[in-house]
Amino acid sequence: MGILETLGAKEWLELNAKLQVKKNALRKALKKKGVLKKGGVNDYDKYSYFSEAQYKELFTELFSDAGLELSFNEVEYNTFTGSEKQANGRMPRLNFILTDIETGFYEETTITGEGIDKGDKAGYKAYTGALKYYLANTFMVATGDDPEKESPSHTMNDKQEKKATEKQIELMKKIAAEQGKTLDEETVKNWTMKQASDFISKYKGVK
Repeated sequence: MGILETLGAKEWLELNAKLQVKKNALRKALKKKGVLKKGGVNDYDKYSYFSEAQYKELFTELFSDAGLELSFNEVEYNTFTGSEKQANGRMPRLNFILTDIETGFYEETTITGEGIDKGDKAGYKAYTGALKYYLANTFMVATGDDPEKESPSHTMNDKQEKKATEKQIELMKKIAAEQGKTLDEETVKNWTMKQASDFISKYKGVK
């Protein structure tokens, strides 16, 4: 049984709030760096981009300073036929786990990556695209990319889980109030519908 399954609603809210504080601190540290210089060049489509190596170097530093750790596992892996010039298509569905190393509390985000290649690099492109998409959208990475051409989502089958609805947020606030806690929208604005649904199902009616 994992840590999230053993927590009461009040403790869950307190640990989640700590995680969100660390995420916001990381975003502020990233913002201070300004627009990041793109070090990669795509010779095929003739454009520059913020490379995987740059993402990893940057976030290794940021995660270490913030006390966070990111891991992922593969949920499923599908293949498809790409274009005539790049026929090999790969579409892995990845579950990203962001953990507060101080408390062990974590949150999960599922993203489907998509990549095509003429050789055997389609899977690698899909994994890389999913990672960059997760980091760029979770932490608002500013690289000055053209959203139609150079952003991580350009190589993505954009299936990041939908955000919690206003109705879910209001219900979670009510549950939090019953636990003697105040849950503001800033805390839950990045929750997915599934995260919100799981929280409501577990703690609704629990005093």
